[in-house]
Amino acid sequence: MAKVFTGKVAIPGDQIEQYLEALAKAEAAREPFRNHLESLNQDFADYLSDKYTKKTVRKHTNIVDTFVHFICRQTDVESIEEITKGMVNSHFRKWYKRKVWDSATENDLRVAWRKFFQFLAEEKGIVNQKALEALK
Repeated sequence: MAKVFTGKVAIPGDQIEQYLEALAKAEAAREPFRNHLESLNQDFADYLSDKYTKKTVRKHTNIVDTFVHFICRQTDVESIEEITKGMVNSHFRKWYKRKVWDSATENDLRVAWRKFFQFLAEEKGIVNQKALEALK
């Protein structure tokens, strides 16, 4: 089952080089997944631009972009289907409140994510039923 990484890590000074090497390898391994998610977010922006103003499109895609960062850095998820409702709801929302300074409300997050997961299901055929149920 996919995990969310939380908490602090203490790295001894003499092992910092090994930690940085392992971190670089992990990021390189996640790069294809990150690129795939960013491509889907761009397609999502194109999809929304037919229906909404630029400001609304930017707001939704910025939230999705932040979620991509969260998924790639804070979890071990390797596909969209592995994203759990806890990652979408509680984990991301808590992380977002701590790390992002903006005016987005919890409702803004929920709406952006509902629209994104509906877009994936309807337009791309990528269905994550757990995430869709969590966002109702």
